[in-house]
Amino acid sequence: MDRKERVAFLLDHFGNPRHKGVLEGADVAMPGGSPECGGSVVVYLKGDGNGGIDGLSWTGQGDTISMGATSAIVERVREEKLTLQEVLDLDYEGFMDSIGRDVIGSRTRNATLGLSTIKSAVRKYQRDRRAETEERATA
Repeated sequence: MDRKERVAFLLDHFGNPRHKGVLEGADVAMPGGSPECGGSVVVYLKGDGNGGIDGLSWTGQGDTISMGATSAIVERVREEKLTLQEVLDLDYEGFMDSIGRDVIGSRTRNATLGLSTIKSAVRKYQRDRRAETEERATA
């Protein structure tokens, strides 16, 4: 994609966000924010209990880059059916390259707000599952 196409891509995700809304029955609701841009999101994650993701959505407000990039990464995770580990393995640099460094400029935190919040949600989900397993083992 050239710069014009990357700008159009972000504008489309900003104007027509994918998978935006509260996910009923989510295992995790993870807030995230970027003071730099005033953007904030909440990522909703439902795991399948076997390392996969049954549901992922988000809510939030902010600038075109933070909201467009959040919509794009949520769509990617869902469409590619990424596992929890594959989400944790996603590379911030590669994601910013795919959006276009020429488009995001110095607003890297804005561009990675959604991805960092999704990763935080995955880590919380994994911690909670480990705690439940340990609790059952000691009961």
